[in-house]
Amino acid sequence: MLNNKLPLIILLSSLLTTACVQNQTRPTVSNEQLKSALSDSESRIETQLRQQCQKVIDNQNKHQAGLQSFSKEQQVTRKQLDALNDQVAELSEKLDQRAVAQATQTVQPIDTNSCPPPAPMTLNDKLVLGQTEWLWIEAVNRVFPARVDTGATTSSLTAQDIVTLERDGQKWARFTIVPEEGSDNSYEVEAPIARIANIRQSSTNEIDKRPVVRLTIRIGNMTDTAEFTLTDRSHMTYPILLGREFLKDIAVVDVAQKNIQPKPELLKDRASAIPKKAAQANPKASDEE
Repeated sequence: MLNNKLPLIILLSSLLTTACVQNQTRPTVSNEQLKSALSDSESRIETQLRQQCQKVIDNQNKHQAGLQSFSKEQQVTRKQLDALNDQVAELSEKLDQRAVAQATQTVQPIDTNSCPPPAPMTLNDKLVLGQTEWLWIEAVNRVFPARVDTGATTSSLTAQDIVTLERDGQKWARFTIVPEEGSDNSYEVEAPIARIANIRQSSTNEIDKRPVVRLTIRIGNMTDTAEFTLTDRSHMTYPILLGREFLKDIAVVDVAQKNIQPKPELLKDRASAIPKKAAQANPKASDEE
């Protein structure tokens, strides 16, 4: 019977124990303790806020110091730029003054006589000639325009009033040369006759005998002796025609250019022929020349 009541006794005992535990009193907190805890919390929070504010202030001070330093550097740089601008302006003013002074100086004329004569153009030791060149004739110490014609065999010279004469057993020709078409000037030339050329006229097939004279000439800096057929070329632009017999072995022709060689100078120690019209008007002019 006792065994049957044991579980019930154990259950009642558990319930009584739980009730006793729940009925125990909880510990109490006094007001002083609560105030002390709150005061400690406020103190910690205030300390943390002060530390954060100090960090913000320190950062602001650092930025302010950096701005002041940058401002000082800007001022120094601005002063340096102002000094450089002043130097540039001063240098520019000096250059302008120098340019004005040089412009106002008198330019000294160049003495062309002291310059060496230009070297004649050559190609493989041959003179390069254009379609026209200046030709100096020793007999009259004059320079005439000449046309270079590779289509003509012989060279020819415009001549009027041709007279054949004999001098020291040799035949000579006296003739008048007109320097260019429409010119009032003409020059009397005397030259030895080298031979008589038979020229067939294309229009009539008649044989025309023309004297061929030998003249000393110069083109550029080259002096040579050449033969010229005397013919009336007064209707032509150029009084002298240079043919292949003269050009071969001494010159090449560039028909795209004119007067490639320098104009020959007259001989200073020899009188130059004067125009016939002037000589007839003043017979003493040739002696004075």
